[in-house]
Amino acid sequence: MSSAKEPPDAEAEPNWQARTQVTRLPELPRSGGSDCLVVIYTREGRGPIGKRVPLDGPIGELSLGRDVQNNLVLDYESVSRRHAKLVRRDAVWWVVDNNSTNGTYVNDQPTRESPLRNGDRIKIGDVILKYLSAGDLEAEFMSTISQMMVTDGLTQAANKRYLVEQINNELKRSMRHGRPLGLIMFDIDHFKHVNDTYGHVAGDFVLKEVAEIVRGRIRNNEVFGRYGGEEFALLLPETTLQGAYSLAQDLRELVQARPFVFDSYQIPVTVSLGVAEWAPNIKTSDEFIRVADDKLYQAKRGGRNRVVG
Repeated sequence: MSSAKEPPDAEAEPNWQARTQVTRLPELPRSGGSDCLVVIYTREGRGPIGKRVPLDGPIGELSLGRDVQNNLVLDYESVSRRHAKLVRRDAVWWVVDNNSTNGTYVNDQPTRESPLRNGDRIKIGDVILKYLSAGDLEAEFMSTISQMMVTDGLTQAANKRYLVEQINNELKRSMRHGRPLGLIMFDIDHFKHVNDTYGHVAGDFVLKEVAEIVRGRIRNNEVFGRYGGEEFALLLPETTLQGAYSLAQDLRELVQARPFVFDSYQIPVTVSLGVAEWAPNIKTSDEFIRVADDKLYQAKRGGRNRVVG
């Protein structure tokens, strides 16, 4: 018998659809070589992506939350008024959760308090921050910004811009050499229901888990990207329609078999997938995506949790 809890009452959930915005983050006093936080993800890209918040000054503490009295103000409904704080103890920064409603996460693991190491990712509601230690700070910061240019901060899949760029590159190669090229477009079934029933933090968990499943199944030369919201894409060089269809079926079965348990709730998750292969009449990435997207919507209209190619 499953120990998972019943779904929460949707009416008891916070108003996740409320306007979300990250306020301008106040700069703390700077000194050379200080540790810092970098904002690497906000929901729908709102707010100061790439903003650096130095961790210096005499107090050795930084408060984070929705209240304007915090050092770092995060104006999101999913963030508690006094959500968490960073505290320096014996030259080590610790993140401490202040009994927040939605919890504080370090590297996707819930925590009450944890010491921070260089590169750790801190999730506060709808915001993800990266901790960088003072060692070679400028190089670390530039590396983080470069990675943000091509990667979705939540799922660590390629972002839409990089994905489309790679589709264009592979299309040119296929047109020049006549090589096969497959494309899978897929999204998470009833994802709005997941958000409405379990909350956006649970929705983020589902997105990350699905991305992890895909990354564990694909090859190094295949490009996995987040196209938008709950929709993802897989670009498959040297892959025919039959090969792409077979991979899509594998992914569908892997997602369906995976237990998605968040905060003791068992969340039912399936995906619908559309599969396309490049043909000589396809000249642009938009045309190629449209063919696969049409197949995806056929899968959804056909009952979801299925593949159409």
